[in-house]
Amino acid sequence: MNNTNQKSGKQIQLAAARAALSATGKSPRQIGNESRLMVIDWIYRWGYTSSEVIQVLLGKTSGGYLKRLAKQGWLSSTKTKSGIPSVFFTLTEQGLEEAERRATSLYRYPEVDPYRVDQAKIRHYLIAQLLTANALKAGSIVSFETERMFCGEGDKAGIKRPDVVWNTGNYLVAVEIELSAKWARDLDDFVLSIGRALQSTSEAPARFGRFIIVSDSPAIIDRYRKAMKPGATLHLWTKNKRGHWVAGKAINVPDWLIQKVDFQLIEG
Repeated sequence: MNNTNQKSGKQIQLAAARAALSATGKSPRQIGNESRLMVIDWIYRWGYTSSEVIQVLLGKTSGGYLKRLAKQGWLSSTKTKSGIPSVFFTLTEQGLEEAERRATSLYRYPEVDPYRVDQAKIRHYLIAQLLTANALKAGSIVSFETERMFCGEGDKAGIKRPDVVWNTGNYLVAVEIELSAKWARDLDDFVLSIGRALQSTSEAPARFGRFIIVSDSPAIIDRYRKAMKPGATLHLWTKNKRGHWVAGKAINVPDWLIQKVDFQLIEG
């Protein structure tokens, strides 16, 4: 009886899959090529990815797709030191050539050597990827830019360079993943740089329409929320004659800042 039920369930799933495929008007080969190119482009933009992210991006229920692409020579699979996730995937030379052949803009891609990936930041950027994939799937954003895509902008001008920028179709949203707390000068500069990124001036419009700060720590979320509340005190830091950073002029957080910043707590 159980075997009959299992067969029936598989037949239903197969029929549903065939119906969905038929509705697209595309052959399995076409859909396979599109999925492969989407993955290659995604990794080209981010540097690396995980099976969990790609499952969300492509709407797949199993996590073996990237392993198949690796066997075909498009991707490299490398074990993580932490074991979470167990492996990450980067482009091979073959995958990089395909990405650059189809790209409208070119970016540096040092991860063709997977050992150049900073493994201390893998979880940080996989969280950013997962949030972005979910936002695309939900239709809340129409496109995105990763950090390497806007390299050269931001921090050098005192404006925060976020982990990823989302385009909603109406305005840009800067997303920052914060997994460890900032203190003293780092916290003051963080708040000030976000304020500059969200503020319009007579010389230029605001770089972003909103900012989202994401963390898995309630304490970090609470700390940043308090640092950005109207009237909170910040300091402009400067170096003294010995080259040490010292707190200088005190300023207050403007009332409008907190109204343009969202805080999102995720599961650890």
